[in-house]
Amino acid sequence: MRLSTPAFVLRRIRWSDSSLILTLYSLDFGRISVMVRGALRPKSNFTGRIELFSQGEFQLIRREGRELDTATDVSVIFHRNKLRTEFRSFAAAGLFTEWLLSVISFGNEPSGPVYRLLEETFTLLEAGASPWPIVCGSVVKILSISGFGFSTEACVACGADTTGVTLWSHAGGGVVCGECGESGFTVSAGLLTFLAKAENSSLESLARVKLWPGGYIQCHSLLKEYAQVHLERRLLLKSEKVMKEILHAGH
Repeated sequence: MRLSTPAFVLRRIRWSDSSLILTLYSLDFGRISVMVRGALRPKSNFTGRIELFSQGEFQLIRREGRELDTATDVSVIFHRNKLRTEFRSFAAAGLFTEWLLSVISFGNEPSGPVYRLLEETFTLLEAGASPWPIVCGSVVKILSISGFGFSTEACVACGADTTGVTLWSHAGGGVVCGECGESGFTVSAGLLTFLAKAENSSLESLARVKLWPGGYIQCHSLLKEYAQVHLERRLLLKSEKVMKEILHAGH
């Protein structure tokens, strides 16, 4: 069956001397794997059209029972060149991509919200937005979309108002009040404020939020620990180290 769908290139793996396997997130089919035969040949029609983080309209052949689709053509929607040439933006886009691939599995139902979140995240990073608030905000949103959201305003155990309370439970799923907080631990009030804002605000507005030195590192670590509890596996985020090194270098 021949189909067409807009999609982002999230991963490229060399399959042979001339072919690639791409991991795409498509508007119509969600996360998919695609074989691109001849992509590495000098005169390939795919040259410059399937770069990492680029967005294109893919022509696919899908066959029932096969894990890999085959790409026959692609027309570029956005090259996203700055995401690959500006180091901070590249690292941030890579980190969010790793998060998405950790949370969103193959075979999930297609998700317009995920596709639009990718579009918004990449657009802001390419425009030079501050990387850490964009990444942390995007992670909050991808967790919520995927059914792993958390509570920041009411106790997850009893529903009581938690104004002024800074206790958090990974297993419970968010903030807990003093009476239910035996298994909780204290987090910064400023961190909870950012997490609450991230749930309900646009990424563009989050880009202007400044935390204390090291605040976004703490935020990302909290989100990572939370996700590992609910996904029941360790997350290996290679770009996390790069992002931390950039921050410590003051870039």
